[in-house]
Amino acid sequence: MSSFPGTPRTAPGAIVAVDPVSALSRVAAFQYNPEQVTRTLRPRAPANGSGAADRDRVFGAPTQSISMKVELDATDGQETGAGAAAPGGVAAGLAVLEMLLYPSVARVIANTVLLAVGTIEVLPPRAPLAVLAWGPGLVVPVRLQSVTVTEEAFDSATLMPLRASVDLQLDVLTYDDLGPTDPAYALFLAHQVVKESLATTAGALGVARLAQGS
Repeated sequence: MSSFPGTPRTAPGAIVAVDPVSALSRVAAFQYNPEQVTRTLRPRAPANGSGAADRDRVFGAPTQSISMKVELDATDGQETGAGAAAPGGVAAGLAVLEMLLYPSVARVIANTVLLAVGTIEVLPPRAPLAVLAWGPGLVVPVRLQSVTVTEEAFDSATLMPLRASVDLQLDVLTYDDLGPTDPAYALFLAHQVVKESLATTAGALGVARLAQGS
């Protein structure tokens, strides 16, 4: 005899940073999925300005910014006796999100050594490739513009935060921002293929509705 399994399983959203030096420390799976995701798309402007002849041209993929709020709670389950607060509170979860903006310590030390031995020019370290995974319809390379952390309910012994909310501001990277050999180039192309397929399906359904109403 079957029984109700309880709360349905929900696929967690995440930001995954592909970093060969420390890949595992850059996987930020959301404890709770944000209740709201705001996406703003704007047409891409031409590099050298536009004239009257360019008004109907499309200068690449639109620029897109995404904002969301991620909640973390180390006390989840305490009220029902299902568990105790983690010793470090939500500090580890916050660190994963914040580290998306940091270069690795290994790279910082290596560059310092290069400068110390007389290297004329040391390029700033490249950020890891960050990918927002928000279901199959939104898997895109992103650049974090800001991470705003609000902490509350601190542990009395360690002052580690037990609850926090994180406001994330992201810019989507498109094939206009990347080189053809960059893995993120193909990733965004795949995202656009999904979008085009959805738009084609919706267009066909729209035509069918119009035909039925005529």
